Amino acid sequence: MLAACLSAPHAVAAQDSSAAVLQRARSYYEGLDLERALPLLRQVVSPQWPYEITTPQRVEAYKYLAAALVLVGQPDSAVSYFAAALARDPFTDLDPREFTPAQRSAFAAARPRVFAVAARPVAEARVDVRSERIRFVVATTHRAALQVLLRPLQEGAATFPVFQGENEGEREIAWDGLTPDGRLVGAGRYALLVVGRSRVVDRTDSARVYFLVAREAATLEDTLPDLRRGVLLAERAGAPGATRELAKGLIIAAGALLASSAVVNRELGGGGRSGARVVAGLGVLAGTAGFLTLSRRHDIPANIQANLQRQAERRAANQAIEQRNADRLARAVLIVSPAAGVGP
Repeated sequence: MLAACLSAPHAVAAQDSSAAVLQRARSYYEGLDLERALPLLRQVVSPQWPYEITTPQRVEAYKYLAAALVLVGQPDSAVSYFAAALARDPFTDLDPREFTPAQRSAFAAARPRVFAVAARPVAEARVDVRSERIRFVVATTHRAALQVLLRPLQEGAATFPVFQGENEGEREIAWDGLTPDGRLVGAGRYALLVVGRSRVVDRTDSARVYFLVAREAATLEDTLPDLRRGVLLAERAGAPGATRELAKGLIIAAGALLASSAVVNRELGGGGRSGARVVAGLGVLAGTAGFLTLSRRHDIPANIQANLQRQAERRAANQAIEQRNADRLARAVLIVSPAAGVGP
């Protein structure tokens, strides 16, 4: 009967899921019933555990197993399990409100024993790049030289850094959404690469997460077209009356010739007709001279001024449209969302 009682927790645990066993073990831990909590936690992290267990569940089991071992006086074993938790999730930490100084001391001792880096999945966000930033959260288990890079997964795009420097623990990195040459980042799929080199042990580690960037479309205005002939006023013209002057000359010439034909003075012989021809020629010359003089083109100042005003109004309107379009593009909003895929 005693053997059956001792084996009962194992039999019950084997029938439950990893989540249910972890919940029960944590309940025992919080009630300081460590004799029941420890077997359950050891069973969950055992290679023989027959049920599926996620990485976060395994990290939780390692953390509470280590914390329980500190309380029962086994700090060395506790440090090993804390290190195992950190190796799988560098974001692992102990809340001072929930864990004792002794537990946190063992956890601090575990940090130098393992080196790993990590990045949280990129949070979904709508970002106005004029006043907001895209946030990345990364971590190293202990002090390290850290480099955080962005790799556009479009053909021909170059990788560029968003952070380089020393880091220890968790860090939030703010990115303005611009490429190194100051342009707004293009839409597409990106990889966030985290590369670290330990300052404590001779080891490097890397991690990556993927995310998507989309642009919120901006509606742009069309500029005004060039002013056509039908819109602009004529700026040059001849003086009125040029044709009238030519007609006068022709009439004078025709009248002189007709008069000479109707009234012929025999005593004068052909002299009268010759004089009429002279008068006719002078009339033609006078009319032609008047026509040429008055038909010369000249500027129309009022029309020129009106056209200059219209051109200036068009330029001012187009400058205002271009400025509004530039403002709309500068206010571009980026839509950021996590994408499938993680890796070293």
